[in-house]
Amino acid sequence: YKSIASPFLDIYIIIMFRSAARLLTCRLPLASRRTLVTSRARLLSITLTQSSEWALNRTLTYVTARHMSSVEAASHIAPLPSGLKTAVSENGLDVRIYYLECLAQTTYLITHEGNAMIVDPRRDVDAFIEDIKTLKCSLKGVLETHFHADFVSGHCELMQRTGAPIYFGPGSAGRAKFTHHELKDGEIIDLSSQYAFHVLHTPGHTPESVVYLLIDKTKGNKPLKAFTGDTLFIGSCGRPDLVGSIGYAAEEMAKLMFYTLKTKICTLPDDVQVFPAHGKGSPCGKGISGDLYSTIGKEKLTNPALQFDDEAKFVKYLTEDLPVAPQYFLHDVKANLEGANPVEEEIAKVHRASAKEFKSLLDVGTYVVIDTRETSDVLAAHVSGALSFPLGSAGGTIVGVQDGNFAIWVGTMVSPNATLLVITAPGRELEALQRLARIGYNQIKAVLNGGFSTYSSAGYPVCTEKRLYLKHGVKVSDLITNGNIMLDMRTPGEYEINTVKGAINVPITGIYKELNSLDKSKTYVAFCAGGYRSGIASSILRAEGFKVVDIFGGFAAISTYEPEVTMTGVVCPTMKGKIELMEKAFSDISKQ
Repeated sequence: YKSIASPFLDIYIIIMFRSAARLLTCRLPLASRRTLVTSRARLLSITLTQSSEWALNRTLTYVTARHMSSVEAASHIAPLPSGLKTAVSENGLDVRIYYLECLAQTTYLITHEGNAMIVDPRRDVDAFIEDIKTLKCSLKGVLETHFHADFVSGHCELMQRTGAPIYFGPGSAGRAKFTHHELKDGEIIDLSSQYAFHVLHTPGHTPESVVYLLIDKTKGNKPLKAFTGDTLFIGSCGRPDLVGSIGYAAEEMAKLMFYTLKTKICTLPDDVQVFPAHGKGSPCGKGISGDLYSTIGKEKLTNPALQFDDEAKFVKYLTEDLPVAPQYFLHDVKANLEGANPVEEEIAKVHRASAKEFKSLLDVGTYVVIDTRETSDVLAAHVSGALSFPLGSAGGTIVGVQDGNFAIWVGTMVSPNATLLVITAPGRELEALQRLARIGYNQIKAVLNGGFSTYSSAGYPVCTEKRLYLKHGVKVSDLITNGNIMLDMRTPGEYEINTVKGAINVPITGIYKELNSLDKSKTYVAFCAGGYRSGIASSILRAEGFKVVDIFGGFAAISTYEPEVTMTGVVCPTMKGKIELMEKAFSDISKQ
């Protein structure tokens, strides 16, 4: 068999594995099952290729999932919506933009002449592979702009499933635990006979950061498009203090960023298109625009990060007023350095628990309970101590006006070392697990099967809470007069612009540090800009034993319906528009 050409060998091995797997107990740990089958293969003198071993893992995970009480057979996990927003096309060259609003993260698929390259792929890669097949292309490379901190990348799974090599920037070889190509500044990676990627080493966000500059080889290597990763955003640049830069002070990295922007970015032609790794809402930078792409010329005119000629002033600008980095960042950097397991393999391990089993796990008391249903459903009935993180809609590809950045907020408020119990709306179990997997949250003991009604209808104790609706006549002034304490859960910057008179600013990211300063004998009224953050914060405070309610629509509702209790005393048109959209969305949901 060793003399057989590799593709035929792979096919034969896959067939053999499917046959052999039927004979296995299937309840052994994955490593034991791999050893069993590879031992059988060695008896036949078959040498496994990397792709064949991946096929083995996939087949055995599938068989195990079928016979164990897991979420679903791994091979049957339907991919979430791809998040494909648009395609920028010219002369047969296509740039497909996949954007997850929930993570504010972008993956790019660039194709020409039947060849494809993918830039910064998220962890769940099925949609990309399907699109590559549909386009009748072959994946030639996985281009990573840096070791990401805010999401787990799918580079290793793509390599395993397609054979495409992984590329990382200078200095990556001593850190990554998987096979990859370490790039050099100025290196050229061919896409097709006409196009190639020119590698620009751009340290500043991380030491190994690179920009992939797409060039036209038939026009003297004319630069066309820059895939800038976390070096240059639309309206901002990468922050210098994240865990990907361990070993470097923020000020030192900011100086590198200044040099990078001046010598590598601003020197590019004005008509070069800019395709960044993140958009509005990402914690990887401040003030990032919601636009999907831009041009170098536009950014030179409008991007605050590109307006500095003085290094010291730039360093001050880049290092001050940075938002708190989510606690999952270090966890994700480690996962990306080691190479993550396939999503299907992780999800296959999660137990789908009956109401009785879920209650038994709750009684253990050592798990963190994440309830991903809509806030109104959670308040109507939930288990004691559950933390509310509404999943939102559309697989994370769209963040509605009533939604928030689900995965980012879970990663910000819940330790990546915690073992989770997950509650979802009926039929959304797999989606919740996939979206948690995107940030590397794999420590999930069980997900409640069939939705919360299976639990509540079984007669197990549940808790109920209320939410305040100013449109229905609730008055903030009355709440304050009756001794309730207003808690502004927004950032200090938002608080300083305008807030409720007498409100205490407790930013949600610092809520655990402020617990000792709060009084359990008091009743608190929490609010944020629109209600998503205050809903999370209220559930955390209740889990800690505090009496708290929050306001639907948050400060948008307060400043619209009762502006006289705010510091400015005027109605903000932006806030008024926001609460109108939220109330319409809530009404539409209620009718469903």
